[in-house]
Amino acid sequence: MARWTAKCWLGSKSGYQNCEVNANTVNGAHEQLKRIYGAEQIINLREVSNSLTSGSSSSGGSLSTLMWLAALFVIISYWQVILPIVAIIFIIKTIVWFRSL
Repeated sequence: MARWTAKCWLGSKSGYQNCEVNANTVNGAHEQLKRIYGAEQIINLREVSNSLTSGSSSSGGSLSTLMWLAALFVIISYWQVILPIVAIIFIIKTIVWFRSL
């Protein structure tokens, strides 16, 4: 469910107020603003966040962190194997670079 915000006219006593509601669609948010706040006029209705997308991006962020930690763990655990391979690749690239001069 998405979070929606809008500037709503709530009458001459309250004037314009920033209001927020949770709704699945823009039409649902519009109806809720009228029903909950008694909004007479709704201006600049926009989606602030979507719990599905923000949750997945948050999960994506933590998943990315977990993947980096796993890669770091593998590198630390197998550095005796990885280091010679990287050194050999570096030496070969250096030789190829010098021959191209």
